[in-house]
Amino acid sequence: MARQEANRWWLVFTGSYTPADREGIETLLFDAERGELKRLAGCGGVANSSYLAFDERRYVLYAVSEHGEGEVAALSVDRATGRLALINRQPSHGRSPCYVCLEPDGSRVYVANYMGGNASVCPVREDGGLLPASDTVQHAGSGVRPDRQEAPHAHSIMSDPSGRYRIVCDLGIDRLMVYRTSPDGKFEPAGAIHTTPGGGPRHLAFHPSLPLLYLLEELSSTVSVYAFDAERAAGELLQRVPMLPEDFKGANLAADIHLDPGGRWLYASNRGHDSLAVYSVGPDGLLTFIGHASTGRTPRNFVPVPDGRHLLVAAQDDNRIDVMRIGPDGMPEVIGEPYASAKPVCIVMTPAPPELVSAG
Repeated sequence: MARQEANRWWLVFTGSYTPADREGIETLLFDAERGELKRLAGCGGVANSSYLAFDERRYVLYAVSEHGEGEVAALSVDRATGRLALINRQPSHGRSPCYVCLEPDGSRVYVANYMGGNASVCPVREDGGLLPASDTVQHAGSGVRPDRQEAPHAHSIMSDPSGRYRIVCDLGIDRLMVYRTSPDGKFEPAGAIHTTPGGGPRHLAFHPSLPLLYLLEELSSTVSVYAFDAERAAGELLQRVPMLPEDFKGANLAADIHLDPGGRWLYASNRGHDSLAVYSVGPDGLLTFIGHASTGRTPRNFVPVPDGRHLLVAAQDDNRIDVMRIGPDGMPEVIGEPYASAKPVCIVMTPAPPELVSAG
């Protein structure tokens, strides 16, 4: 997303690990001038809303419900108040869905099911509601870590910059599975990128202009850089960089990865060390470690604000969302008072609509 310096007001949605009888999804307003978050509304009915995606055209929020045989829900967003209302929900056709994303044109919603080891696709109605899944693709195999890689574990699914492919990070089999989607909504295998054994691929990010992807490996706490060949749906490993200090002895699980809007800095979150690892991005897209920025406990998910000046960080086990200001050297630091939120684990945002700003 291009940097949007002039925009002061941002609409923010948060998902959490809370039961269905709690308002586990919140709508917030972020004031980029003051660096403050304000609550607008809350919505219950979706248990463990651990990942969200937003359709800016229809003003619909999609949320997974990460429990047992999971679900994905569609919720309309009121432009004047930020209030959410359930449109409908559909089975995710796999246990413990943990990631949801949209087809670039908004015509389909994709879900990664962690315990199911599979991914599903649901067509989207014109009102933003979900139709039953048109396909589910099942992964097979295991990895070298019997404690975490005894079976496939699809941890995320997203489109490449061209929109041609859906890429599934499968933590359990150390692979990025690459698919096309047919006109009738079926997964068509296009390729597979074999990643470092035992690394546990979790999330990825693409360089804004170079044919590179940055892979966060949960189990090894490592960021790997791959050249991505969109013609062959293949990748070549170029670099691996650690996320932790050499002298760190505690347990750690890497969580999330993002570039700043200008592609100058890359951030990756550590749960255990409780930090963001910060890297500068060279002209060739390769990474140089800068330092660690301390966060609240268990920074599961974070999002760079498109103004290029802030990060919002969900500190799951401190029950708060931190606002961090990014310095000229790319290093973020917490500013102001944290926003209290029960078990926040996902944040998505969009420019606040004029109706909401004028009403507020």
